[in-house]
Amino acid sequence: MMKINSIIFTIAFIFIQLFTIAQQDEKIRFSGLTRSLISRDLNKTDTINPLNSTSGYNLIDLNTHINPLKDIEILAQLRIRNEFGSFFGSGTQITVRQLTAKGVLGNRIKFTIGDMYLKQNKFTLHNYDEELPFFNSDFVSSYRDIVHYENFYTDNRWRLQGIQTNFSYEFDRFIKTLEFDFFITRPRGYQYISNTNRVSDMLLSGGSLISKINSNLTFESNYINLFEIPSSGNINISVRNPVIQGGLNYHYDTPKAKLEHNIQAGFSERSWLQFDSLTNYTVGMFSEFSSSYIKKDSSLGFSFGGRYVDPNFRSSGSQTRRINFNENTPSVYSEYTSNELQRPISVFDIISDPTIYNQDLSTNLMGFNPIYSNSLPFGDATPNRLGVFAKFNLISKNKFLELSFNSSYFEEVIGQGSLLKRNFVLLSGNTKFNLHEIFGLNKKLSVSVSIVDETTKRSSSNAENVNLSSKQLNFSSSIETLDDLFIQLGFKSFNSKGNEYLTNRSAYGIIQGFTPINYNQNDNMYIAGLKYKFRPNVYLNLQYNLWGTNFNDSNIPDFKYQRLLFIFSVKL
Repeated sequence: MMKINSIIFTIAFIFIQLFTIAQQDEKIRFSGLTRSLISRDLNKTDTINPLNSTSGYNLIDLNTHINPLKDIEILAQLRIRNEFGSFFGSGTQITVRQLTAKGVLGNRIKFTIGDMYLKQNKFTLHNYDEELPFFNSDFVSSYRDIVHYENFYTDNRWRLQGIQTNFSYEFDRFIKTLEFDFFITRPRGYQYISNTNRVSDMLLSGGSLISKINSNLTFESNYINLFEIPSSGNINISVRNPVIQGGLNYHYDTPKAKLEHNIQAGFSERSWLQFDSLTNYTVGMFSEFSSSYIKKDSSLGFSFGGRYVDPNFRSSGSQTRRINFNENTPSVYSEYTSNELQRPISVFDIISDPTIYNQDLSTNLMGFNPIYSNSLPFGDATPNRLGVFAKFNLISKNKFLELSFNSSYFEEVIGQGSLLKRNFVLLSGNTKFNLHEIFGLNKKLSVSVSIVDETTKRSSSNAENVNLSSKQLNFSSSIETLDDLFIQLGFKSFNSKGNEYLTNRSAYGIIQGFTPINYNQNDNMYIAGLKYKFRPNVYLNLQYNLWGTNFNDSNIPDFKYQRLLFIFSVKL
């Protein structure tokens, strides 16, 4: 105990000294985040879990930015976390959460060493959003902020560790610019899988080239390669997964709008090197075209396009999911009933639980639950898809109405487990009414309603038949009563009914069989709360949540829980 207290007092003293230096020296500055969270969960489902339980924590993430030279910056993020209920330093954790050095060489070449956030094209390196569209609704924004922050989800980028450099050139003839970006990272170090065996280091390398040919036409090419170094392990097997993409973008600006046309295509290879020979070698490709029209005042926009993704297209950088339903379990009441059944991931867990999310790239297609996402479970890079898509957005002139609509129709390129092919229809729409704009109110008053309808079908008169329907209804209201004090009301209903086949794959991603499954599931979540916004990134939030799942199956018990949540968050 004395040792922990000494550490805390020492760090506090260092912080005070750093702040004093920072006030005197512009080479050092600070940013960061602090959060206090307390949740009280009420259980009315079984007697194996406590009737109620309270948990929470206080944490501080201090970012220290040091500029020893004008073109060099060093960032260190130190986290101090204290679990709720600990006493005099007991349960306090002190960790270095992020460490990065970056700078510019010769006013031309930028570099980053350490922790970095990387993104390329949607088919090479891209961190797609989680399930449940319209997760950005304001009534779950406090949960969303925590989930994304704790898992380093920023602008659909993957957080990796390594070295990156980029530079550019300008020309006065033939082409206007050339931009280059290169990186090499280590997503995973060697790991022991038994007392004597260990898997190899995994590296991810890549690069991008973007050339502005003229004022309207741009060419881009992206390349990544996820591979293992055999000499760093002793199981004599290592993966190789290179992906290359190329595309053209033509845009044309008018005084009031911007038009864009895009076309792109690419190839992938994936294999395992076992001793000195390749095994399970596959080659795949993709192609996509799209066009869009966007008014410069953002009041109107629409786009449409088509996409083909080969059944064997594999890209670990873009097909890795945020949630692996085959491996992850919820942290709240993970077991329930007297039989100690493992509780499946529910709508509430997807919205609120940061521990079920993934931060590591996967060499194989990860497990997913078809009721939450069956059309495009791996985003636009989902293999074995051929189809079209369209989007529409509208904001009224007086900003009273905000409307968005998305639709897509895809079918399988080849049938899986059958000569017949599945088809997938996804329709989603969101409407937000800013009532204070039309009624001229001084306080903000808004109502949002969104609907998502996803259907999967494979018509057959025998066991090959598939018919799965999933529907979402979301309602939220934000009412400003006093200055910056909002009443929040929300409701999310999710219903899924029908049948599907879950795909069973080997360690090399080869389909080994299918498991038939029937669904008749209803998820509901109700939210009522108060939110006080000191500033956009500084707020107090008090919420009451009522949530649960009905399986409508005598062999699978239902569950229902309640939560009282308090969050105080400051981000600087």
